Amino acid sequence: MAELKRGSFTPFREALQMWTARNAIIGYHKLTHGIEIHGRENVPEGPCIVVGNHISDFDPPLLCAATDKKMAFLSKKELFSEKAWFGWMIELFGAIPIDREKPEKSTIKSIRKLIKEGWSLGMFIEGTRSRNLGQMGAPHTGTAYFAKSNNVPIVPVGILNTQKNGGKVICRVGKPIQPSDDLEKTTWQVMESLSELTGHKLPERKLARH
Repeated sequence: MAELKRGSFTPFREALQMWTARNAIIGYHKLTHGIEIHGRENVPEGPCIVVGNHISDFDPPLLCAATDKKMAFLSKKELFSEKAWFGWMIELFGAIPIDREKPEKSTIKSIRKLIKEGWSLGMFIEGTRSRNLGQMGAPHTGTAYFAKSNNVPIVPVGILNTQKNGGKVICRVGKPIQPSDDLEKTTWQVMESLSELTGHKLPERKLARH
């Protein structure tokens, strides 16, 4: 996997992403089922790891809309090859392909550089969409790892009702969680926060397998 394209996270990309989040994404949900965003006062200044639960393809841009943060998104590399147009679209919005089984050092270095430049990182702790509505899937430690390695807080965002015919979309931004050396402990702190924000049940206390 190659490093991020030079110049891919430019002021133009930031302007495009923020306009899309503030106008197209929020506007779309207002016109369909409605949208509520709560807890934006919890968003700290500066870059952070923004992490949400995952129930539909509508979720990634909502992390940006809910926090009003410019951000890169980690997306499994398979999404970029399954459908060329979809890979192009999510890359335009800020998605970065990553091999979840064996992340390349170049990708990790590029993410560190983006964070130093003021970009936040958007992630989904379950790694994929929840299989059962109302029940969270097993978590990955990637969120805790990137928070610790970049010394930035984690901001949990609980997302509700983005599945088909789900009704009014609700985004609840929780209080920041500070990174620690104990990645598993931090991971479960994030999971517990997301469970409180969404009302979704926690899974068995086991980490996800790649």
